[in-house]
Amino acid sequence: MVLAALDLLRGSGLSGAGINQVVESGRAPIGSLYHYFPRGKHALVEAALAEAERTVGRNFQAIFSGPLSIGEKVRMLFRATGSHLASARFAKGCPVGAVTLDLDHKSEALRSVCRRVFDTWAGIIAAGLDEVPAIKRRSVAEWILATLEGALILARAEGDLMSFRRNGAWLSEVLALKFPRTVRPESRTASHAKRGAADGL
Repeated sequence: MVLAALDLLRGSGLSGAGINQVVESGRAPIGSLYHYFPRGKHALVEAALAEAERTVGRNFQAIFSGPLSIGEKVRMLFRATGSHLASARFAKGCPVGAVTLDLDHKSEALRSVCRRVFDTWAGIIAAGLDEVPAIKRRSVAEWILATLEGALILARAEGDLMSFRRNGAWLSEVLALKFPRTVRPESRTASHAKRGAADGL
């Protein structure tokens, strides 16, 4: 039921993940849904968003905890996300972004969930921005996340990856120029030693 709700949220946001749609998609009795989620639709949506927080968060961590430069990490992020978007024929995007766009003044509980998920994802990204000064990592992570979310909306509207790829390429290039990877002194010493050994010095 949670995975069925998550899939519906990716495609149609909060309005498309009604109880009947979830029951039909998840092939579960409606009684089971209310047994596990007595508060109904919003409780189920909260569980689905928590699942997105974990699964998408793992994907962010896999990319940003690696040894690549910041520019290469951003390129990898946009390449992987674009591939998923195209395979879904531009019909499914970020479930958290979709729910956020559907929120109104009666949805404060869900707003706090969406805020928490974005906060978690930004924290994961920030932790992998080694080239960025510590004081700026959070804001740069939010910039990456905001660009990704905006590019997803444009791509779904346009039905292709042209602007999506362009935004990813620009972001990657700007970040690589702004925060070039530097070689630490000990690393330079080690590399000189290796070259000296290779040259027989």
